[in-house]
Amino acid sequence: MDPLQLLVSNDLLRALDLLGVFIMGVAAGALAARLNFDAVGFAIIGIVAALGGGIVRDLVLDYGTPAAFSGAGYLTCALAGSAVTFLLSPEGAWWRHLVTVLDIMAMALWAATGTAKAIGYGLDPLPAILLGVTSAVGGGVIRDVLVGRIPAIFGGGPLYATGALLTAVGTWGVVALHVPAAWVLVAVAAGALLAGLAAWRRWTLPAHGGWQVTMSAAQMKAFVRRVRRSERSRVAAETGTIPVVGVGHDDLADDVTIDDDDAAAYEDRVLGQDVALDGINPFRDSTDPERR
Repeated sequence: MDPLQLLVSNDLLRALDLLGVFIMGVAAGALAARLNFDAVGFAIIGIVAALGGGIVRDLVLDYGTPAAFSGAGYLTCALAGSAVTFLLSPEGAWWRHLVTVLDIMAMALWAATGTAKAIGYGLDPLPAILLGVTSAVGGGVIRDVLVGRIPAIFGGGPLYATGALLTAVGTWGVVALHVPAAWVLVAVAAGALLAGLAAWRRWTLPAHGGWQVTMSAAQMKAFVRRVRRSERSRVAAETGTIPVVGVGHDDLADDVTIDDDDAAAYEDRVLGQDVALDGINPFRDSTDPERR
């Protein structure tokens, strides 16, 4: 049995797949409730979020009628999930945690199913993996676009798409190495575990702004002054003496009187020199012979 047959024909996994569709409908309904949608809005958001990724996958593969429309099961589960939130509005931390866990399980399963299906249709490894990730997160992206917000997978959220990517790569590895198809469940578990830990520990990928320092010269001066004052206080606490600024050179006064062109010029001037405080340089390690 190949991975696709395992994921599609196994009754337990199919039940988990339908449960994932239901849970995604519930999660989408919670968003619709916050936005005060009517019943039609709940239904549309629930269908798009729960089935959008699979529909995109089947259209790309030229599968014919997408699996979501091949029977009433998928549509019924998506509508039932959004209807639960519309009618009952369940709340509480336990409910949110349960929805998150089941949603992550469905995500990993969809990533494996999408990748296996793409490989079965003859796609190369990279497109197959990309389509597997699309199957897992595509519905959420379409949902976010419909409500006018930046998709959560683009940044600031847990490693949801990263977990889907791990599962997709693992599924491709099972096929490429010709190992027993049951090993694809290990890939599903690995991706779900990563996404679950990320949601629990609030792990995120580095954002673009996190790699940049955008300070003006004045802000850089204020920052360095605070660091120097803090360092002098630390030296005083550790040595029991008060560092005395040399009469001939007051570095903090220089920061005020010298007009640097920009932050880079200030950085070159300050960090490029070795300023001593009464014979003691607080920026040197205490084990440095020159500090003794």
